[in-house]
Amino acid sequence: MLFTALLFCFPFVTSGQHQEEPAWSDTPLRIEIPVQSDKETYQIIPCGPAGMILFYKSIESSTDNSTRWYFIYYDRNLERIWVKSAPVLSYMDYKEVVTGGDTLYFYFEADKKNRNRDVNFQILRISLNSGAFILNNGKTPGSGTMASFDVVSQKAIIGLNEEEEKPSVLIVDLPTGESSVIPLAADEPSSILYCTVDPGNMEISLLVSRQASKRMTDLFFIRYKSSGTQLVNTRISGFEAGRSFSQVTEIPTSDTKNLVAGTYTTSSGKKSKETESTGVFTAPVISAFQGSVDFFNFMDMKSIRQFLSDRDILGLRKKSMKKSRSDQEYSLDFSLLLHDIHAWNNQFIVAVEAYYVQYHTESFTDYDFYGRPFANSYSVFDGYRFTGIILAAFTNEGKKIWDNAMSISNVLSFSLEPKVTIYPSGDEIILTYLSEGKIACRIIRDSETIEKTTYTDLELMSPNDKLLAESRSAMVHWYDNYFLCSGYQEIRDISKGGNDKRMVFFCNKVRFDR
Repeated sequence: MLFTALLFCFPFVTSGQHQEEPAWSDTPLRIEIPVQSDKETYQIIPCGPAGMILFYKSIESSTDNSTRWYFIYYDRNLERIWVKSAPVLSYMDYKEVVTGGDTLYFYFEADKKNRNRDVNFQILRISLNSGAFILNNGKTPGSGTMASFDVVSQKAIIGLNEEEEKPSVLIVDLPTGESSVIPLAADEPSSILYCTVDPGNMEISLLVSRQASKRMTDLFFIRYKSSGTQLVNTRISGFEAGRSFSQVTEIPTSDTKNLVAGTYTTSSGKKSKETESTGVFTAPVISAFQGSVDFFNFMDMKSIRQFLSDRDILGLRKKSMKKSRSDQEYSLDFSLLLHDIHAWNNQFIVAVEAYYVQYHTESFTDYDFYGRPFANSYSVFDGYRFTGIILAAFTNEGKKIWDNAMSISNVLSFSLEPKVTIYPSGDEIILTYLSEGKIACRIIRDSETIEKTTYTDLELMSPNDKLLAESRSAMVHWYDNYFLCSGYQEIRDISKGGNDKRMVFFCNKVRFDR
């Protein structure tokens, strides 16, 4: 098993056309853009075999209170095809992108102060083949914020959550700009947690939470036609026995069946991204009827010991006992991030990444009213420290088949986004992530570990380059067995001596060989 650095291809150019036979150098297939810090806004979007888009928000002002966003299209050899810009209203924030065919759909949303403006969202369509840019301006029915975004058959489906009003689904026909609204009827405060769209029949499936009481929140699986007709409204039961859901997702397993899954907790209190979880639950929904809910405690999974020692588990068990819960279910109380469900080999893979919030203490000397010194200190947020990933495979009935796990080393991030890429290959699954200039990789087959975690150095631009620091790094699957690694790096050229350092945003293309 090996991750291979690819080399730059420099084709000869004649009359603007590339010759078929390229000349190769020994430079890694890598892009570097000089930056001042890792606070800049560079991002990449893999577009399969068609290439990739790199985009960022510039400091250039345009007309009508707009700021120019730049988009750079690269082919599979990271050779630049075109560079274009689009004016986006200055009070807009980038939220989401959807790829479909040769078109990318970027969703921008007004910040909180500007939610009541006449234009409070914009959708930018970019055609990779033609390079055409089309910008749609829109106004949501209320002041709600985007909970989900998808584009199917040139229709944008936007799930909206309101602070004091009912959530809704806004459908925008992009060619005409016409829109319609599906209000989610509910007497209780509700929120959209997850949304998928079936492109075959344009049916919209939603997971919605409803506040039944101060201490109880219900979960509903709801399906609508795009016309607004409600087809299914099923309450997911089974959370009454001292359990509550924390994060949820779902996937269609057939024309009439969906598998709802997520994490659950035995802790009381408000739900948030940082809710501590006890395990994973599954609940199949057949037509309008729910099957049985099954709960799988992390304590009962053999793979948990792959990144937690017996001592760690014992300590967490003691912590759980001190909470004096009314139920008797022990909990590891993990803070988790839930992946979307992966369909693979007639199995459905539910994956969660564990993390904790990391701080450090800084001390200083202060003085009281009389000038007498005294020590003072405060906590500084360092980021989210990721510790491991747990995977469990289920049947379409929600029955667990196997579980496995992988520890995560040296990953500290300011963003709560999954760090591990899950890449199914034949009857095996490759788990991989990027950290501190190294690609970590582990290969599993069901509950068996085929190859333990190995680490491959990510190639820099020159053999004389030395990596000093890395931040906001990420690794995503691109196409076939190719991946993109990106982030910010501080690099020193040791051949020049002295303090010759540079800060860059980088992007490397790498290949997985087995």
